[in-house]
Amino acid sequence: MISFRYHLVTIAAVFLALAVGLLGGGAFVQPALQDQLERQTDQLKADNGDLRQQNDELQARIDGLTAFSESVLPYLTDGSLVGTQVVVVTQAGVEDEVLAQTLDSLTTAGATVLTTVSASELLVSEDPAVRGQLAQILGQPSAPPEDLPAIAASELAGRLSTPTPQPAEGDVLTELLSAGFLAPVGAPPQGSTLEQIGAPGQVVVVLSGGRGEEDPALAPEAFAVPLVEALGGLGQPAAAGESLLSDHAFVALLRASGVDGRMTVDDLDQPMGGAALVMGLDRLLSTGEGGDYGVKDGADPLPPPP
Repeated sequence: MISFRYHLVTIAAVFLALAVGLLGGGAFVQPALQDQLERQTDQLKADNGDLRQQNDELQARIDGLTAFSESVLPYLTDGSLVGTQVVVVTQAGVEDEVLAQTLDSLTTAGATVLTTVSASELLVSEDPAVRGQLAQILGQPSAPPEDLPAIAASELAGRLSTPTPQPAEGDVLTELLSAGFLAPVGAPPQGSTLEQIGAPGQVVVVLSGGRGEEDPALAPEAFAVPLVEALGGLGQPAAAGESLLSDHAFVALLRASGVDGRMTVDDLDQPMGGAALVMGLDRLLSTGEGGDYGVKDGADPLPPPP
């Protein structure tokens, strides 16, 4: 019989052999491994320095192009939309830069922005009372709740294409504003302005998209896309815009749908995108031809010269 002492000595010998092996191997392996890690670290530092330099150079170019675009924009668009009335429809989640560039470009071109309204997240509320109120405003009490945002977009498109004398009982635009489904950006439209909205020759600019990894509460395909499609179906001149780095597709969906009588701009947070908006609207109003402008797939930088 093998004694307990024999087992104990055997186990101790095994651990001693492992320790000697680790120490002996480390004496040869560790310096080589350390040298390899140091070389890799030095290479990564060098690569990182090159990337920083490239980034600085690219940023300098971008700053230069932005400054150039800002200085050239008035010469490209000044006065090209004088006498044109515009309604801007944005929504929760759209970047401030997109709305600011849109309004600045339109006013620089001489357009009159009658009002700016923002579609709120109430349009996709799951509260039965809110859904019921929206269905009542739209005159669709039996409509499926998931269809209500698109129905609201269609009804709003009809209102933006048809003037309504004020005061008008049952005006869908007024009721959507009063209930908070649409929120005015700035001063709310008054009676005289509401009466002008929908007159012939007006343009509707719809802004959507936005940044963020999470899905927006009010997705572009729920309201903004149906709105532009409905406007196109009614023959109402319309433009759609998003930011250069938008995380949520908007104009791409419209470009894929092939809606007539509309134009898209995919970099509307940039001065060049503002120029494309104005020049594209001028072309749309004079020829009836839309277009896709910006820097993303399938887009031209600017509309062609007349």
